[in-house]
Amino acid sequence: MYAGFIIAFILCFLTSLLNEENAGSLLSGYNTMSDERKKKVNFKGIVKIHKIIFYSISAYLVVVSLINLFIDNLKFMFIAMTLGLSWGFIPLFFLGSNYDKNVYKPWELWFQRFMLAFLFFGGLFVTYLIYTTPLNELTSNNL
Repeated sequence: MYAGFIIAFILCFLTSLLNEENAGSLLSGYNTMSDERKKKVNFKGIVKIHKIIFYSISAYLVVVSLINLFIDNLKFMFIAMTLGLSWGFIPLFFLGSNYDKNVYKPWELWFQRFMLAFLFFGGLFVTYLIYTTPLNELTSNNL
């Protein structure tokens, strides 16, 4: 299965397009900020963190795909990719806040916490579903 290699390539390609000049249009929420809030965002740091996280997720997917070539365990591949993609983005919430000095409203903070919980528990739930699904249903050609 080459899905991990393909996803890693796409993620690396999109990450290579991210720089300080276009980060304002690519990063979520920046365009809707007021000018005074935009001044409190350090794009150099945010772009650096995003690149590190996205390249790390890509490297993880490549390693998992390489391991899968030798082990050939489809459930392992699905579970590892699910956890890598869902849990891999969690550090963005913690590390990105170091470069954003804005004060957020309580509902915005709760939304961030909801997204963290969604990524963490959603990854666990999908992993559980994959683990409990019989292998013949995962490899069915009846699609």
